[in-house]
Amino acid sequence: MFYPKTPFLGKGFLLENEILKVHVSALPQLLPWLCQTPRITTYRINTLRTNVADYKAKLQTQLGDHYGQQAPRVFGLPELPEMLCIAPLETAANITYDDCLKQVIVDTSCGAALLRGAHVFAPGVLAMETGTQLHEMVNVFADLPGKCKRGTATRYVCDEKIFLGVGKVLMQRHQLYNNNEHPPSGIAICMETNVSGVPTLGDLSDQDALLQNLPSIVCVRVLAPQPGERILDMCAAPGNKTTHIAELMGNVGTVIALDNSGSRVCGMQPKLANYSCIEAHQFDATKAWDVNGIGISNKPPFAASSFDRILLDAPCSGLGNRPQLSCNIKQPKVLQSYPHIQRSLFSQAVPLLRPGGILVYSTCTVTEAECEQLVAWALRKFPQLQLVDATPKLGAPGLPLPDLDAAQCELLQRFGPSAENRVKHLDTVGFFIAKFQKALSQENLGKK
Repeated sequence: MFYPKTPFLGKGFLLENEILKVHVSALPQLLPWLCQTPRITTYRINTLRTNVADYKAKLQTQLGDHYGQQAPRVFGLPELPEMLCIAPLETAANITYDDCLKQVIVDTSCGAALLRGAHVFAPGVLAMETGTQLHEMVNVFADLPGKCKRGTATRYVCDEKIFLGVGKVLMQRHQLYNNNEHPPSGIAICMETNVSGVPTLGDLSDQDALLQNLPSIVCVRVLAPQPGERILDMCAAPGNKTTHIAELMGNVGTVIALDNSGSRVCGMQPKLANYSCIEAHQFDATKAWDVNGIGISNKPPFAASSFDRILLDAPCSGLGNRPQLSCNIKQPKVLQSYPHIQRSLFSQAVPLLRPGGILVYSTCTVTEAECEQLVAWALRKFPQLQLVDATPKLGAPGLPLPDLDAAQCELLQRFGPSAENRVKHLDTVGFFIAKFQKALSQENLGKK
C-alpha cells in the first residue's frame, strides 16, 4: 500500500533543499524517516507525587488488561530515571487489510496522532460512508493530498490515502456532521490496531505522569535545574518542560514561564497550578530584557543577569514531529523565516543570564539553519558564551559545518534516524539540543 517517502509530497524539491544544505547526502535517509512513526511511547513520572516503580506497575496492569499475553514491555533508561518507555507491539506486522470493511477518512494531523497510539476524535473525521453503524469495525485512512471534503458519504477514491489501521465506530454520521451549532467532540473511532505497532492506549496523562517525547525529557535534564535557582522558560507553552523543571527543583526556587499567546498561557494554567514555584506570564520573549532594569523581578521585562538558567525551546519549523505525513509548510520562505525569530530570542536570553549561568537552546526540527547554524551564529555573536557538554547524551552528535567543527558537534545532541543516536535503537522524534555557559567575567572570554 501507498506510504509517503517525503513530508513534502508533490511540492517538495525546493523545500527539501532547505533542510540540509551542507549534508545533502543525508537527505535520502532523513526524508522517509520523518514520515515514519516513532515506535517507543514515553511517559515522564511526576516524582513529587508518586514513584516510578508504582507507576510502572499501573502501566503494566493497564497494558495487561488490554492486550493480555501480547502486552508490550515497559522499561526505563538509566539516564532518565523519571521516564518509562512502552515498547511497540510485536503483532503490528500481522495486520491484514480487509477491503470489505467500510472506510473512514481522517485528516493528516489526526492520522499522525493515531499512528502514535491515539484514538480518532470527532473533529478529525473527514468522511464516513453512509450506513456505517455503531460498533461496526472500519478501515481508517488518512487523506494525504487534503482533497477529501468534510462530510463525504461515499467511499473516497484516492491513490494517495494512507491505510492507518482498524477501529470501532463510536459516533455515526448524524453525530459528526449534522449539528453546526455544537461541533462534535469526543472519541469517534476507538482504534483496535494500527500499522505502526504503537499500543492504542490514547493519552494516559494525569497528575502522576505525562505523555511526553523522550528528547523533550532529555532537554530539561541537560538544563539540570537545581533547587533554589531562578530559571526562565522563554517559550513555555504547553508547559510540559516547565513542570519538569519544577519537579527536578523539588518545587523549590522560581520558574518564570513566558509565552506570547494569552490562550496558550490560559491553557497551561491548570497544569502549572500544582507547582508553587512557577509563575506564568503572557509576554513577548523577544522583549524580555529591560536594558534599564535594576534588581530582581518576577514580572517581565527583566533586568540583566536575572536568571541562573534559561531554557530557550524556540519556535521552529517542527519538522521533527514525526510522523510527518504531509507537512503544512508550503513555501521555502516560511522555513527561512524561523532562524530570524530564533536569533531574536537568543539575543534576549544572553543578557538575562547571570555570569556562569547555563542556557539551553532546543528545537523540534532537523534543519541545519535552525540547529547547527544557529549554534555557530551564537558563538560568533556572543563571545561570552561557550559550548558545554549537553549531558545526558542520548542523541547523535551535531552535523559539522564549515564554522562548527567535529569537536564542538560532539557537545551537541541531534536526534535523528535511530542508528545515528548514541543510545542505539532509540526511535524518537527529531530534536536538537545545545548547551551554553556564560563566562564568569571578561577575563574568561578567551578561555574556551
